[in-house]
Amino acid sequence: MAEISRSIDIDAPIDVVFDYVTNPNNTVKYSPQFTKFVPVSQLAQGLGAKVEAAGNYMGMTIKTTLEVTEFELNKRFVSRSTHGVKSVSTWEFSVVDTTKTKVKFTSDYSLPGRALGWLLDKMLIEKDVEKTTVETLVNLKRILENKPNLRPAEPAHW
Repeated sequence: MAEISRSIDIDAPIDVVFDYVTNPNNTVKYSPQFTKFVPVSQLAQGLGAKVEAAGNYMGMTIKTTLEVTEFELNKRFVSRSTHGVKSVSTWEFSVVDTTKTKVKFTSDYSLPGRALGWLLDKMLIEKDVEKTTVETLVNLKRILENKPNLRPAEPAHW
């Protein structure tokens, strides 16, 4: 499997960032590769949650089902594809300070076919996956840093 891993610091508290990222209704807002991301299990967030995802990639529509296989509140969650392109996506969150969060995203993926899949990956796909990963993190930062209503309310000062 090929692996792409990138991180970014976001000026928002860890609970706000984690909740936003793990809410499947937000995914298409920050992940340019997805056009559909719909919960298909009774549980929308957390361990065991499943979503049907679709997107356009290099002129093709790709569909898959993703299942959350690890979930540690405000620290990490992992999803795996159950069909289609084989992938494991890992999101990790850590506190930089009380108002800043480091988000690390790692994508492990493989294409069907050994030699052809490896060659296509090295020639075309790896750089595009890296570009999309960076775009996803930058979009997430932009959204969370420009939406004060997502942040916990400040205590009133009398």
